Amino acid sequence: MVTAFVVSIALAGCSLQSQANTLESLDITFFKIGSADSMVLSNGDQTIVIDTGEEEDGEEIVEYLEEEGIASIDYLIITHFDKDHVGGADTVLNEVDVQNVLVPDYESDSTDYLEFVTAMEEAGLAATVLTETLKFSIESASFTVYPPEADAYESDNDYSLVVSVEHGENYFLFAGDAEEARLEEVMNQTEGEYTLLKVPHHGRLAANSETFFETVNPEYAIITSSDKNTEEEEVVSALEELGTTIYLTRDGNIQVSSNGNSIQVVQ
Repeated sequence: MVTAFVVSIALAGCSLQSQANTLESLDITFFKIGSADSMVLSNGDQTIVIDTGEEEDGEEIVEYLEEEGIASIDYLIITHFDKDHVGGADTVLNEVDVQNVLVPDYESDSTDYLEFVTAMEEAGLAATVLTETLKFSIESASFTVYPPEADAYESDNDYSLVVSVEHGENYFLFAGDAEEARLEEVMNQTEGEYTLLKVPHHGRLAANSETFFETVNPEYAIITSSDKNTEEEEVVSALEELGTTIYLTRDGNIQVSSNGNSIQVVQ
């Protein structure tokens, strides 16, 4: 009986391994756009865009989508309304077909935000304002979007939506600009460790950053920084102590590809 049990488990493992090997690849591009965020995730014929950098970055994102033959965005996720996350959204909305837009539950009076709202209206779109966790799937990737839990924060950064992606055995976490209060929530919202982390707030240190890194324990980390606004050494050191391989967007665009078992990172 013991032998049969072991064999059945082994066969099940082989089956799962085979399934992961046949997954449609998940391809992620992290743009070199200074101390700003924009990521394009493609899985089969479906595309997710997380943040859109600053105003001048919108055209670069649109050009990339055109070069890749991507005519439609299934979900545009704006983690929060700082100019380095929402700035290029109006350009993207004006030039690309966008199906769904996800935003956190607050508003801003900034020019970039108001241009985003106008572009939404002109596109005939109504954003989905997240107050509860949202789950959805595209092709072979599953997404969970975690909203902020408090009604108000001292910093706009803590309104950040946080996106978790599961692709076979690989897990990705996009942490927006989450600072101390939001990181505390995220550690309670998410479960398990991650293959890759988009480091929050461009590599700036929060009081609980080290605890957060230990909790998600990423194999790879991407920091969206610039030569002018570099990542903090304490953040890099904390990740290196965990054995994490770190990439910086200030060194160039980063391409990540997941086959469901492993990932490849090219810069």
